[in-house]
Amino acid sequence: MSKHLSPPVAALADQGIRWVAITWVNHAGAPLVKVVPLATFDAAAAVGVGFSPVSDAFRADGAIDPAHRLARPDGDLRLRADAASLALLEPDSGWAWAPGERFERNGAPYAGDQRHSCRQQQEQLHLAGLELRAGFELEWLVAVPDPNGQPVPAILGGPYGADRLVEGLDYATALLGALDAAGLPWLQFHPEYGAGQFELSLAPGSALEAADRLVLARLLIQRVTRRFGGQFNWRCSFSPKPSMERVGNGGHLHLSVQRQGLALLQGGDGPGGLTSAGGGILAALLEELPALLALACPLEISYQRLAPGTWAAPFQVWGIENREAALRLIPHDTNGAAAHLELKVVDLANNPYLLLAAVQAVVLASLEAKRPLPPPVTGDPALLQSPTVQRLPSCLAEASTAFAASTLLRQAFGEELHGSLLDSQAAEVRRCAGLRNAALITANAWWPLIGGLG
Repeated sequence: MSKHLSPPVAALADQGIRWVAITWVNHAGAPLVKVVPLATFDAAAAVGVGFSPVSDAFRADGAIDPAHRLARPDGDLRLRADAASLALLEPDSGWAWAPGERFERNGAPYAGDQRHSCRQQQEQLHLAGLELRAGFELEWLVAVPDPNGQPVPAILGGPYGADRLVEGLDYATALLGALDAAGLPWLQFHPEYGAGQFELSLAPGSALEAADRLVLARLLIQRVTRRFGGQFNWRCSFSPKPSMERVGNGGHLHLSVQRQGLALLQGGDGPGGLTSAGGGILAALLEELPALLALACPLEISYQRLAPGTWAAPFQVWGIENREAALRLIPHDTNGAAAHLELKVVDLANNPYLLLAAVQAVVLASLEAKRPLPPPVTGDPALLQSPTVQRLPSCLAEASTAFAASTLLRQAFGEELHGSLLDSQAAEVRRCAGLRNAALITANAWWPLIGGLG
């Protein structure tokens, strides 16, 4: 063990780790990276490595939007690795990973940093005696490109089918082995409904842990799919809508809330066992859903997935175990599982730090101003003739308008970050303006692979 390395870094060196990938996620939902030798990781955690603020002006296709307030050559930030979150990425190849946060060169936190915003809201919740636990589900397509570069499912088998698991068992073995080798805790893996589609449920943690785990899981899935299917040109796509004729990929967010150790979503006399405070949380999230949608579904293609009758939950309603409700309450069960909420509209283009920062801000605000909770919806909301069943925004421009109008989220993010996000949302709207559905899907079919396979 080298005396010049901190104990955690020295332990990784003893395991053969040589490099660390330090990532952060920009407004477009893309993870960006700087790599440092393990030997200099402690300095990368204490001082950081340079990163230009212009990276948040990147569009989903990697181009810099000239109208964005950060589209300028001036300034620099320091991306600091979070040493406490250092994890393995691909240990057999000598790689580790750590999330990063950006700071000003004078050491002050950068007001526009997404992970810092999430951390800030987590600290505010703790000061109020609240603990939020969260975990993401990931859905993705394993595919090969056809002659036109469009995705064709690579693994045969039916919806949720054991036949698909058996056909893809070697792939599943490689993927789950990589998750375990990286120390990434997960709960469940299975073939999903769509052809060639799989789903992974991550274990819950704090808001920061949940966001970090999503970032790492996406990297691992992308890496294993490409490596395992290299000779067959396999790729994975997290695109919300990778093709016209197939179902989309979601990235559902599950969450629970405790106050001084007591669960707020169970043990009460409200619908589904909600306590009064739990009902207030649900009501606040329901009210802010149109604004939250701009973060949960930040790409224009996201709104192609949010179609009625597809279990994508495009209505501003809640329900008890209703998979067509945007907010689904899973009640406390006799098997001991705690009650929790599922935010079903989320897809994997989201920046999890921004989304969880916003969700935590809404949860905190719910305790200060009680909102009435409407009755839960039973059945398909699209079939209900009721003025209380409202469609959520059907395009990013509508969601961005709601985000701009949310005083709660403006205050939570601060003017600098909130305004920068509005610029990025406008950039995405401009990027996709004039594209018909087929062209829009083609342009985003291989997300997060910037530029697709062209």
